[in-house]
Amino acid sequence: MIFVLAGFFSLPYLMVAPAEGGRADVILHGAIDPHLKTDEYVARLFREGRAGDVLCFSTQVSWEAYPADYVARHLVELGVPSDRVHVLHLPIEPCGAYNAPRVVDYLRSKGWKSAILITSPDGSRMAGWSTRKRFAKSGIPLIVSYAPEDREELFRGWWRTHWKIQDIVDQLMVFTLDQMYAECR
Repeated sequence: MIFVLAGFFSLPYLMVAPAEGGRADVILHGAIDPHLKTDEYVARLFREGRAGDVLCFSTQVSWEAYPADYVARHLVELGVPSDRVHVLHLPIEPCGAYNAPRVVDYLRSKGWKSAILITSPDGSRMAGWSTRKRFAKSGIPLIVSYAPEDREELFRGWWRTHWKIQDIVDQLMVFTLDQMYAECR
């Protein structure tokens, strides 16, 4: 029982990788969550000159409703020039690996050769492991990062907050299930 409890309480620490820094051609923003400060972080990275463009991407959540559209508008409200904010609508697929080639093709069509992927903190280790591998096969170096304030918020009393536990368990389940299928690894 002690091992189960220790494992449970260590989940966030195991799932969150250190945020990476650096510069790239484009910021990939797919960490769309109303609980996170990701939009503000992406706008801050853009203002710091860490990348020249931002690509918001998502699958649809309802008939012709894509969160990436709303995030793109929010980034413009936060001061990112509209001609530097791009949107990519992705189809709903069994796992993210199916859409990675679509994102890579879009990057190539724009002439972008490197990217910063902004993810949620609890998805950072998995994204760093799996997504970076897929992009590297295509010759595109990938930096994986997240808003530092999101990490602090996630760790603060996470075991007492429904959305935090739900997000952590969801990330863990998706990663575990993806490992069972070769096309999703």
